[in-house]
Amino acid sequence: MSLVLFFFLISTVVYAKSLPLIFHNNKHFNDRKLYEVLDLYKPYPYEFYKNAPTLNPKIIPIAIETLKDFYKSKGYYHTSITPKVQKSRIVLNIFEKEPVKISKITIKSLLNLKDSIPFKVGDIFDAQKFIKSKKEIKLLYLNHGYANAAFDSKAYIDIVKESATLVYKVIPNKVCKIKNIKINTPKDIDKKIIKSLLYFQEGGIYTPLEIKKSYKNLYAYDGISQVVFQSKIYNQDDINVTVNIKETQKPIRFQIGIGASSDEGAAASLGIKHRNFYGNLKTFSFTTKVTHIKQSVKLNFTMPLAQKNVFGNELNFENEDFFGFKESRVLDKIYFSQRDEFNWLQEALIIDTSHSYASTDKILFPNKNLILLSPKLSWKYDKRDKILNPSKGFFLDTQLQGSYLNVISNATYYKALISGGYILPLQTNILATKIKIGSLHTYAGSVPNSYRFFAGGMNSNRAYGYRLLGPRDTNNNPVGFNSIIETTIEYRFHIYKNFNGVIFNDNSFIGQTYIPNNTAGYYDGGFGLRYETPIGPLAIDLGFDPKRPLEQHALHFHVGELF
Repeated sequence: MSLVLFFFLISTVVYAKSLPLIFHNNKHFNDRKLYEVLDLYKPYPYEFYKNAPTLNPKIIPIAIETLKDFYKSKGYYHTSITPKVQKSRIVLNIFEKEPVKISKITIKSLLNLKDSIPFKVGDIFDAQKFIKSKKEIKLLYLNHGYANAAFDSKAYIDIVKESATLVYKVIPNKVCKIKNIKINTPKDIDKKIIKSLLYFQEGGIYTPLEIKKSYKNLYAYDGISQVVFQSKIYNQDDINVTVNIKETQKPIRFQIGIGASSDEGAAASLGIKHRNFYGNLKTFSFTTKVTHIKQSVKLNFTMPLAQKNVFGNELNFENEDFFGFKESRVLDKIYFSQRDEFNWLQEALIIDTSHSYASTDKILFPNKNLILLSPKLSWKYDKRDKILNPSKGFFLDTQLQGSYLNVISNATYYKALISGGYILPLQTNILATKIKIGSLHTYAGSVPNSYRFFAGGMNSNRAYGYRLLGPRDTNNNPVGFNSIIETTIEYRFHIYKNFNGVIFNDNSFIGQTYIPNNTAGYYDGGFGLRYETPIGPLAIDLGFDPKRPLEQHALHFHVGELF
């Protein structure tokens, strides 16, 4: 009989009909937050096709206890919740009552804890914030070199008086310094190279920040497969650090790929890379890529140097079809680069031997052979959390190159390009903005036709096809321009499971001098669809000119968010 009753109760729970869940009288936490506590999702107004959150009546007691625990963690120790089950819904009446408030904060600390403590007297006590503040204080002391500090932080809660006393007490002890650094490397990787890539040194203060930056810098080299740091404190303030390096067991890597984009059409690539070429993390690679409009072969050599410098040489053989002309070139770039956690700086000398041919307008785009010897400076600052699908952060990318007319170089010119973007999370959605500013000015001689700016395409104004924005010549080919300002704003939102949507606006201002004409504006609006995959979102965008959407529109597809 008891076994039958057991199976009856289980079947009642399993087959009980779930009902819509409603909250009443909750003032300090909105419905969406309370649904999240119960691992339920409340659709946004535009998600009209999704059902409202429901709850099985049999698990109401579990839901109530879960909500009470949440309220306690937020300082509401006396919260009571009364359920009411109706035919068409479940109503939870929440009586939050008075919360526990902070009456006193005692701080004993060598360092200023103002930015680490999120409370002031009179605030409602929050257990999660208190735990987080203790972690931030420990990290603060660690980043100031106090790796052996003693912490005594407590919260004294009086639920009768509904008050809390917070005590933060830190005994810093001595600043910990690095006494010795021991580096273990394979035989074909010099210990001096590894030491030059570290952000900490003997005699310096030991901080987790420098360790993290060193990890990231070492793993940037493909020839390293594993980095392990081991730290040991002795004499209370001395630290020995051991750095263990493992090299990539199979340094030669083959790459093959096929794909397509709306800008360049179908694409295929083949490459081989040696990730520890004759030791010491030098690399050598050969890559060839063929698209509908461009064919290229690239040889690349890099060699790490002291003081976190990298020497490199990149040799490119290219042929590319533009509207109205074609261009082939041999381009050799010799460079030094420096990189840390967020910055990347490169100083380069570019030797560009180009040949323009098959021109349909020999006045605008003359057939010619040119040689340019151009110094180039590039700087990037990137604090996005991800590259292909960022959810927050910002970036800045600047490039400046130029040349002086002489027996080697055929022009006096400069070309500058600055771009930046900001990605702002808005709960489950994202607002993203970008701006690009470009300027080209030739004082004497000639530069290759491809040095001009062209706009339109998936990374530009999406109402136009690739390089099709702007004035046309007599053969209806785009002529390009010497200056440009482009802005983009996107609102990215979740639709269903792995599907996301985007609404966007692109604006382009162009000019035939080195300064864009703000009256020559091209504007678009549009929307797109994203499908999340392990390699990034598969994206398709439809852009159109708001004034003539049927006549001027374009469809674009790509992998990853554009910025």
